[in-house]
Amino acid sequence: MPGISKSIDAFRESPTRRIDAIRERLKRERRDVIVLSAGQPSVPPPRDVRMALGEELLGDDMELFAYTPSQGRRELREAISDDLRRTGGVEVDPDDLTVTAGGQEAMFATFMTILNPGDEVILMDPTYFGYKPILEYFGARIVRVGLDMDDGFKLDVEALKEKVGPRTKAVVLVSPDNPTGSVIGVNEVKAVADLAVDRDFWIVSDEAYRMLIYEGSHAYPYTYAPDRVISINTFSKDPGMPGWRLGFVYGPRELIGRIKLAGEEMTYCPPSISQRLALLYLRSREREAHVRRVVEEYRARRDALMQAIKRFLPEAKFQVPHGSMFVFMDLGKYIDDGDSFAEHALEKHGVAVVPGSYFSDRYKQAVRASFVWEPAHRLEEGARRLGEAAASWKGNPGRRE
Repeated sequence: MPGISKSIDAFRESPTRRIDAIRERLKRERRDVIVLSAGQPSVPPPRDVRMALGEELLGDDMELFAYTPSQGRRELREAISDDLRRTGGVEVDPDDLTVTAGGQEAMFATFMTILNPGDEVILMDPTYFGYKPILEYFGARIVRVGLDMDDGFKLDVEALKEKVGPRTKAVVLVSPDNPTGSVIGVNEVKAVADLAVDRDFWIVSDEAYRMLIYEGSHAYPYTYAPDRVISINTFSKDPGMPGWRLGFVYGPRELIGRIKLAGEEMTYCPPSISQRLALLYLRSREREAHVRRVVEEYRARRDALMQAIKRFLPEAKFQVPHGSMFVFMDLGKYIDDGDSFAEHALEKHGVAVVPGSYFSDRYKQAVRASFVWEPAHRLEEGARRLGEAAASWKGNPGRRE
């Protein structure tokens, strides 16, 4: 074989994809698996939106099946602009945003646009696992800022300042966070925005879960430093359409034009039918009521899982997540290795979680559990199985033989 690029070695199979493969095997073996690993919603888009799209599909208008502008249809970009103004008070011109084939493409196209080999990018620890391989692929050096569970994973701006150096190109903020569910406060966001202006770096603001907040509110960095902020968004979460692969990026117009070109080279244009579904969703009279229902439902499931963890894993350490879809648990009182434990929990006890090491260099005995895919009674059963898995773990001093 002639050989392959060394850069591609930066990519590994997503941990959730790997877990899904094991789940599929167990399913074929007719094993019941409680899914606490899935970072995807369980509530579909509003029925009126789906019915409207279904009626359009029965027509003969080729626009639903045709290429679209690489930046996304103008009508959708206007709807996104209106929605940002309505939900967050953020003023973004439709020409200052580009639609992408999902949040993952938004991430990839953004870093393709701003990075040169050797640039430094600051990530929190813990934070979303998807950033590390992309940054390594583009030859960036990753610098970590540790967040403490005992402090609610609060961003320490002074600690961040110490990490910013002459080669710092970007700081990535994920709020609400995946995996911790923490929400960055407005004072911290303002301070980081001021720092970005003073020290001349990009803030890459991951806003995938901006509508899924249970306590508090989302602070938009773009409001405080529009010339230094690139905001990454997705339609995968509150609308409930992750498989339709649609997202968007907003920021300074010149930069957005370059990100649009990067996306054009990867996918040519975002999916036409997905853009139509997103437009119908944003323009629907049910949009705000749908978000309220989703937040109420997911908050109830969160609370159910929190109570079950306290019951079945009383020595687990965690912070109640104020947003997103996850709880990040330190199981150090029970286990010595989160990676092996996650496999043990899945194979032997039929409960799927994601190892903490994928999100953190610090929390190697942690796991991430999602509370939005399974109903409340299954969440309780999943916590019970995790408790059994921890009790039977080889490194647990209280292990039952």
